[in-house]
Amino acid sequence: MPSPPFGTRLSRVLLLLTFMCALAGSAFADTCDSFSTFSCDKGTPDVARLGGGTAVSGSIGFVLKGTNQFTVSTANGKAASDVIIVAASSSALTGTVNGMSFTSLMSFPEGGAVNAISSSLAGLGFCSSPCSSLSFGFVDLHSALTANGSLNVTLNGVPAGTALYAMMVVNGKIKFITPNSEALITENNRAAVPELDTMALMGTGLIGIAGIVRRKFGL
Repeated sequence: MPSPPFGTRLSRVLLLLTFMCALAGSAFADTCDSFSTFSCDKGTPDVARLGGGTAVSGSIGFVLKGTNQFTVSTANGKAASDVIIVAASSSALTGTVNGMSFTSLMSFPEGGAVNAISSSLAGLGFCSSPCSSLSFGFVDLHSALTANGSLNVTLNGVPAGTALYAMMVVNGKIKFITPNSEALITENNRAAVPELDTMALMGTGLIGIAGIVRRKFGL
């Protein structure tokens, strides 16, 4: 069988190279960038998993609905000496994580995540596409993670429309990071409190019961 023309073979090679580059870009879309005092492991990072969210469609697949708590663990059950929460918000990044305030950052320390964060926040209605004005920050929890364990994290006052990722330190370097598909977006992270109308109704009911008791027993 005669060989295909040179132009056809060149087109096939270029197509194959494009496909391989696309796969490589997908594989390394989530990479760690050194920031503050933290440096990153040079190898492919392991997965830091955030639990407690509700699955939704989008690049970032989980939303933290109606709660201010989530968990952090590693996908392979390995331990870590420290846990860091990094965040990107569609508004000013305020509030606390486990009682500690955010340290601001000029850029997001996880490469390849900003486009996914922007499109997901816009898709959920937290900003107008392309959602280019984001605030970045991190909180070092100064907490170790035991093997096969999980760490409880509590938010307070962190604005809705904030994307949360975890980075975990092993042997002095960041080894675990959260991929986009495992990240969380806050919706309403304040702890539930009774509504004023409900409290007023409860108070009225208690007063009524007290009146009945007084009349019945002549108090």
